[in-house]
Amino acid sequence: MNSNPFKPSLFHCEELGGITLIRFHQEMLTEEINIDQLKHELTAVLEQTGNEQMIVSLKNVVHITSSVLGNLIHLHRHLQRLEGNMALCELTDNVIEIMKTSRLDTYFSIYPGIEDVQVSWSETGS
Repeated sequence: MNSNPFKPSLFHCEELGGITLIRFHQEMLTEEINIDQLKHELTAVLEQTGNEQMIVSLKNVVHITSSVLGNLIHLHRHLQRLEGNMALCELTDNVIEIMKTSRLDTYFSIYPGIEDVQVSWSETGS
């Protein structure tokens, strides 16, 4: 990351050896948050870091709407075009149920924890 890093307001961002880790602050990712701001912040972090591997922790999230899921799908597709990877991890039971209901549990790579993603990616050379 550069010396004057972008500070997103909706999540915390850190770098783990070439992987960008995003941790959402809010329990409710709904239309109450600014969806356009979320898309901008996710894109800005991707552009700033230059990392093509991203882990999104949803540990604190108890509810997520289709608009927010749409932003995550957009980010996933963007990373795929760059031949990168994106994984979701630390999903709460409610978010797991939302993913299953929307059938996104088969679209996204979902892992129990951050370390599980790192091990999987190191084993596959991603």
